[in-house]
Amino acid sequence: MTRTRGAPDRIVRVMSSGTAADSLWATQPLDKKRHDRNRFDCGVPALDTYLQTQAAQEMRRRGAVTYVLEDPTDPGRIRGYYTLSSNSAALGALPEETARKMASYPRVSAILLGRLAVDERDRAQGLGGLLLVDALRRARTHSAAIGAALVVVEAKDETAVPFYQHYGFRTFPDNHHQLFLTMLEAGKV
Repeated sequence: MTRTRGAPDRIVRVMSSGTAADSLWATQPLDKKRHDRNRFDCGVPALDTYLQTQAAQEMRRRGAVTYVLEDPTDPGRIRGYYTLSSNSAALGALPEETARKMASYPRVSAILLGRLAVDERDRAQGLGGLLLVDALRRARTHSAAIGAALVVVEAKDETAVPFYQHYGFRTFPDNHHQLFLTMLEAGKV
């Protein structure tokens, strides 16, 4: 199957707040020639800098893939983004009831949701949740091909933890900024 350069990877329908009109938004891998990384501002300098200076390099090196949400009414403008990469978690770091359900290897395969950010101009529109659900669907699809039992996220700070918990993520017992979902749970979000 071939794909046109710049063609959307996923199409999601977003309800515009306050109107009955809805529009199609597309999530797709970051394309540094198409997507204007410099206009993105989520208010967290580390997340802005990552997108502007590191994301394309990480993709070239196959370290992580950055997916961006682009509004078709303003092509090239990034409304939000997330990154996915392979990872693992120590079996002993999981809660006992979860660890019992995993393969008995010292490490459990995982997909890391490394970063998730929404441009400040687009806050309070549900885009963070939309990006998270898209990331979980994408992780489930990839886990069927390469095998991954968990989705792991590192919350940037205490304020991000409740956001992930709202979607069913649980904290690791020894690190409350690191959260996880099993792939079976991710399929229910």
